[in-house]
Amino acid sequence: MFPDVTFLGLELYDWCIIVGVVLALIVARVYSDLLKIPAKLQNLIYVTAIFSIAGGLGGAMLFQSVYNWIESGVFEWRGMTFYGGLICGAIIFLAGYFLVGKKLCGDLPKEYFGKVSGMAACAIAIAHCVGRIGCLFAGCCYGRPTDAWYGIYLPAVGERVIPTQLFESIFLFCLFLILTFLLFKTKISPLGVYLCAYAVFRFCIEFVRGDDRGQLISALSPSQFWSILHLLAGICVIALPYLIRHLRSRKSKQDPSP
Repeated sequence: MFPDVTFLGLELYDWCIIVGVVLALIVARVYSDLLKIPAKLQNLIYVTAIFSIAGGLGGAMLFQSVYNWIESGVFEWRGMTFYGGLICGAIIFLAGYFLVGKKLCGDLPKEYFGKVSGMAACAIAIAHCVGRIGCLFAGCCYGRPTDAWYGIYLPAVGERVIPTQLFESIFLFCLFLILTFLLFKTKISPLGVYLCAYAVFRFCIEFVRGDDRGQLISALSPSQFWSILHLLAGICVIALPYLIRHLRSRKSKQDPSP
């Protein structure tokens, strides 16, 4: 919507990305204290998160470049896609958290992973929320043309479209609040809920997206394909603790202590 508006040499889209990252780091800092995560492990989380963010941005560009190559046959570094950033960033974070963390913090990474993963889900949700406002400013990731009252005119498109960026931002903010409640008030995995909730939302909103992103498998857009995998991952994350407790309980009943 305002791709030509700049502040200190950066476009509004860039500023939204920066603000989103800063908010994610603030959430990680505040929530770490509230969850009483040891200082040594907190330092590991912050350093690993910085590398994860950098790798995530590269992954977002790489995935989109591959999509462009599949669609046009030309590979060029252009655009970003959220799922690419999430997948690559998560791989880097998990590798640093467990591999490096084992040497620096002993068993702390494993012991606190449930809290850290929930905190990470909250941080990702709020960062993504602000990032989608950036997409609205940039005029990308828009919806189909509409004459409805909620339509927004985008100069880059030349007509009123469904503001899918705004809808997604509102959804992510609400999800951030829900995940925060789950993290501090329940034993339900915020990470699993995040993966499931966002996967379902993203799969559905893709049907009203108006920007052409091609198809990855059959009639599925790339984001719908990844949404299915993320939904399955989220179900596993939520169900796994209950399955482990059930197996342990069953084993203890079969092999009672003498």
